[in-house]
Amino acid sequence: MNGHRVFVDCKPVRANPVLPREFFGRIIEMTAQSQTEKNKAIVIDFFTKVFNEHKVDEGLVNFKPNYIQHNPNIPTGLENIRKAFKGTTTTHTDIKRVIAEGDLVVVHHHFKFAPDSLGMAVVDIFRIEDGKIAEHWDVMTPVPEKPVNSNSMF
Repeated sequence: MNGHRVFVDCKPVRANPVLPREFFGRIIEMTAQSQTEKNKAIVIDFFTKVFNEHKVDEGLVNFKPNYIQHNPNIPTGLENIRKAFKGTTTTHTDIKRVIAEGDLVVVHHHFKFAPDSLGMAVVDIFRIEDGKIAEHWDVMTPVPEKPVNSNSMF
């Protein structure tokens, strides 16, 4: 036993017990889960700092310099997203849900450029790479003044 005693259910077993495959699968699952939670936190931090606190430079620290933008109205690159939101002081977003899987984080939120506007229902998709936001897609729909149904967009 190489001088090491390992006990399972108060019975000594050999020092290097063979663990079932489920044990290792659970470790991998827990690691992936914690990485997914970290990815969600990175994106939520971006939303909070840029859109609600209006601290654009602080909100962009978790972006890769070669960030890829798929929104056709904003050129690709970190500096272009900085230019798009720098100086905005009236934006606000209310995050409704955050969904993450692997390196992707999806945020469904109610975004407003001004407090008195109806705003937009937005779904943003981010790809995280090495702990940084590497890529972004979005879909936006204006909130109508008079919707044709009573279902919320959120």
